[in-house]
Amino acid sequence: MYRVATVHLSADASRADPSLDSTPLGEISASEISGLLERFRRLSVAENHEAEPYLEIIGRSGKFHVRTGRGKLYLYNARDSVEPYAELTPAEILAQLERLPGTVAPFAVRTESGETARPPARFSSHRGIAAAILAAGLLLNGYTVYSVSSVESVQQKSDVKLLTDAREAAARRAELAGTYATGGAIGDRIIVVLPDGRVDFSEVGRKSQGAVPPDTSKLGRRGSKLCLVTGESGLIDVPNIDTLVYYRDTYRRTR
Repeated sequence: MYRVATVHLSADASRADPSLDSTPLGEISASEISGLLERFRRLSVAENHEAEPYLEIIGRSGKFHVRTGRGKLYLYNARDSVEPYAELTPAEILAQLERLPGTVAPFAVRTESGETARPPARFSSHRGIAAAILAAGLLLNGYTVYSVSSVESVQQKSDVKLLTDAREAAARRAELAGTYATGGAIGDRIIVVLPDGRVDFSEVGRKSQGAVPPDTSKLGRRGSKLCLVTGESGLIDVPNIDTLVYYRDTYRRTR
């Protein structure tokens, strides 16, 4: 049995909402946790973006947080903010919960050859999902993508109205094209908006160019503000022509 709590999640982990606080579920079985994880990984991009939900699970090996993104699950050691995350399946997460304390944790990413590669340093928890998506894409040869319906879900649930005027959209794309960053130190994140609407995610100090194809995007508005609706990475808000906001992190134009 494992002690579980949902954070910004419904009790069955099928719906995320930032207004939902931590909800203890008490002790539940491995099969029940497996069901929670399967429902949790199917959350829409919009729900993840808005609520930043996670599961808190306490097992034999310690206390962990599980986050999700693009149908994948990411396990974090809740008591060690420095320890890197691991991308695991529900079965592997259950195995990790039973791992004896003091043994080596499976916090590594598997390559196609079966070898393991050390994952990058973990970003702070409030932007863990974005970091996990980027790191997984950089270390693996491919990644799972959402269908076109994920974009439609983002538009619907976030009240986004796409720009339909081609001339306006072209003008806005030309204005937004450029490089934006959270800072200039190693580990800071970078977003490059290309004139044709593609969006490239990278990190200062990491040679990531070409490792992950740029995401696609459409221009829209949330209220009076512009936003970019990406095909796979969620919403990027545009408060002004020199600023982007992604997963509540602010990116300033550098060029």
